Amino acid sequence: MVSDAPLPQEVAVTILLDGGTQQTVTIQSNNMLLQELFETLVAPPENRPQRLFQIPITEGKAILCFPSDRLVGLVTEPPIILRQQPQAEPTNATDSLLPGM
Repeated sequence: MVSDAPLPQEVAVTILLDGGTQQTVTIQSNNMLLQELFETLVAPPENRPQRLFQIPITEGKAILCFPSDRLVGLVTEPPIILRQQPQAEPTNATDSLLPGM
């Protein structure tokens, strides 16, 4: 999901939440939290698994808690670019209604 370019050891991530709240945290690039944030962001809101993010802030003296459906964006420094898979266009309107879909 993350580009092939090597990631820096630390990434400053500004978490943008519904309603305009934002918080910047520094995350190690190999921390699963970074991947979980991106996976949540790329999932359509109606298909996001419900989870509660609990992210330490202010050097561990506080925790930012928010449900996954409130995440609306991420700003990363340095920039992290995701490879996106092109989505196939349905040939007609009934294609999306196939059994098991």
